[in-house]
Amino acid sequence: MKKLSFNFIIVTVLTLTVNISLIVFTVLQINSTDALQQSWDDTATIKVVNAIELAELERNFGYVGFIHHFKNYIIRRDPAFFDLAERRYVKSKASLAQLQNTLSGTSSNQHINIILETLELYYQKLLYARDNQHLDIAELDERVKVDDSRAQMALETLRLEVLPKLKALKSQTAMTTKQINQRNIILLTILLPILLISSLFTLKLLRKEYRSSRQLNTILNLSPDGILYIDDHGKIIRSNESASSILGYSAEELSEMTVEQLVPEQLRAGHKNSRMQFMSKNQSLSMEQRHKNLLCKTKDRGEIEVAISLANKLIGKHFHTVCMIKDKTVHKQLTIEATTDHLTGLLNRRAFDSALEIELQQCSHRQQPLSLILIDLDNFKLVNDEYGHEMGDKALVFLANFLKSHSRQYDHIVRWGGDEFILICPNLGPKDSLQFAQRLRKQFFNDESKWPEHQTLSIGIHTSLVDENLSPKRLLSGADKALFLAKEQGKNCVKHYKDSLQTVYVHPKANND
Repeated sequence: MKKLSFNFIIVTVLTLTVNISLIVFTVLQINSTDALQQSWDDTATIKVVNAIELAELERNFGYVGFIHHFKNYIIRRDPAFFDLAERRYVKSKASLAQLQNTLSGTSSNQHINIILETLELYYQKLLYARDNQHLDIAELDERVKVDDSRAQMALETLRLEVLPKLKALKSQTAMTTKQINQRNIILLTILLPILLISSLFTLKLLRKEYRSSRQLNTILNLSPDGILYIDDHGKIIRSNESASSILGYSAEELSEMTVEQLVPEQLRAGHKNSRMQFMSKNQSLSMEQRHKNLLCKTKDRGEIEVAISLANKLIGKHFHTVCMIKDKTVHKQLTIEATTDHLTGLLNRRAFDSALEIELQQCSHRQQPLSLILIDLDNFKLVNDEYGHEMGDKALVFLANFLKSHSRQYDHIVRWGGDEFILICPNLGPKDSLQFAQRLRKQFFNDESKWPEHQTLSIGIHTSLVDENLSPKRLLSGADKALFLAKEQGKNCVKHYKDSLQTVYVHPKANND
């Protein structure tokens, strides 16, 4: 207090001599404040709007928005999902229109057009699905497939363009604020009235800085992906709410960590070297397209698979990196649900097409045969009629578990529909497939734990030989014809499509020991 009074007396005595200098200094303060306000108004507001619109677009278009409802409609045919998808489509178009109006540059418009074209293609496929309800799920899914990889890359690029610019603008604003505060210190030693005026200016700037910080926090937390802001030593400076949700750490815990602590221990040394090399210049990198799985160490969930995008920028004298983390476990769970039969846990018809296509290609490359074994649970309708559908489901589950325990590890087991199952058996020729199928039929017949005890199997087989390269359609058709023959000749038997091979037939009343 004494020092303040002494300074006040000195400033009072010197008021007349420094008055002109103080006026000039005050004018400089006003000009600096106006310039800062103008800079923020000209750039930050637009960038904030762009970031919010981009986050809105991601929610409406991505795997929790339009695409999610689109896939659910294809699988479940529920009109409610069609309506949800259509509403998200309209909102996505509105966000794209807003971004086109505010984002400048030919590159940004090109990315927006790519996303818009993909969105329109998805919508046309949605309308096609609505008008073609007679198609089965597998065929309809094949016809409405959309390659959205270019749209994903375009969206990623737009996101990486917005966030680093906001970081740079915030840093520039902070530097300007620091310069003004230094001038305020000078004023405190000169005159109390100038101190009061300077304090008002400082308060005004701090309020603007606080508002800009809150706006930036809002933008970061709107992102569905985790965001980490990292300095050139690998220390995590800042994070958003999604990062805490994915990684399990609070924002305070993350601020005490380095990015290497989120990397599996066996990879940390190599990761540190790669990070230091990456942070040596301005650049961006998306690691989502790599074939190798990226693992991230979390607090409570162990190691999870993630997709990572990076943007490195020189801010002041040091490089800083924005790291965006996407949790792929949710997407994988949706994929599993879409390709798995809910009753038996086996692959469904949708997964069958992909598995058979891949195995045929691999067997052709390796010069190996492939056999398709079509299995039917005999008299299943009678089981449903006599005991009810609940017991019928138990019989199907028993057969599914039986096939799991009696097939090879690399065979694919599929519930084809109703009481029919399929085994995709690579490297299994006609003779071996007959022996294998006969063994399955006999073991099932003699299994005393099954219910009903009299249940039997009819099996049809078709084999794609090395020199044939049969199409999936022909292979399935042949197995179906062979199964029909097995049914026609008394059930509880095995038939192969090849006329030149001896077909084993066992009548249901014959000895099965």
